[in-house]
Amino acid sequence: MPLALKKRLPEYEFYREFNNTTRSFKKLLCFSLNRENKTLWDLWGYMYNDPCQSHAESIVLKEIERFFKENHPDTVQKYKLTLYMSFSPCYKCCESLANFLKSEERIDLHVRASKLYFSQNSSNQKGLQQLKHLGVSIKVMDKEDFQDCFYLFVNELKQFEGWPDLDKMSVDYSAALEAILNQCETNTDSGKVSADIAALESSPLHTDPTGHFDHAEDNLAPDNNNKDRPSESETPHKHSIKDGCVGSSKGVKRKLSFED
Repeated sequence: MPLALKKRLPEYEFYREFNNTTRSFKKLLCFSLNRENKTLWDLWGYMYNDPCQSHAESIVLKEIERFFKENHPDTVQKYKLTLYMSFSPCYKCCESLANFLKSEERIDLHVRASKLYFSQNSSNQKGLQQLKHLGVSIKVMDKEDFQDCFYLFVNELKQFEGWPDLDKMSVDYSAALEAILNQCETNTDSGKVSADIAALESSPLHTDPTGHFDHAEDNLAPDNNNKDRPSESETPHKHSIKDGCVGSSKGVKRKLSFED
């Protein structure tokens, strides 16, 4: 199963999959689960969709359910679940997330997506609208979000390096998402996406709204050795990049102790 718990995402995989101006081969998802008002993550990692088996969202939900079952946490305790995704969830995954939230009211879900997954597909639009209705925070990643994701999951000691047209595509995708989420409120058509988004969605490796990139090369998934679960001592304290970044002013304290 393409799941890596408490492991840092290789830098080249981050740039390859999260780039919002290029075609992706597979769905990549980075996640963190922590108790409300706590900076220490209880569970974190990254994963790809498992070709012909499970979507990335389903994999992380099963892992969280396993965590809750094994650790018997207080059902009153609130948790924050943050998902950084190379693509927004499809309609099936939106449904899975919605059902999970209905059964786990202690979860506060935040979704950050680099690109929209077939934004003109009506089923995908309804799925995103359902998540918004349930109070999920859904947002297209901008430069600051990419910086956060890189800092938290890739390398806290290096600067994130943006790519050409990052801001432009982020604005285009944000406008498309806003139109989708507001469609049910205004009862209007979500409108056409930008020419750049349309070109990406019609590219050869991004043409099957039900295939979920299952036709992509399997060797793009992480090494199976990453499925090992490190001990709790390997879990780092994670802070937002807003608390400080490489080259920031003195006095910033970040408790980070990654151990591969």
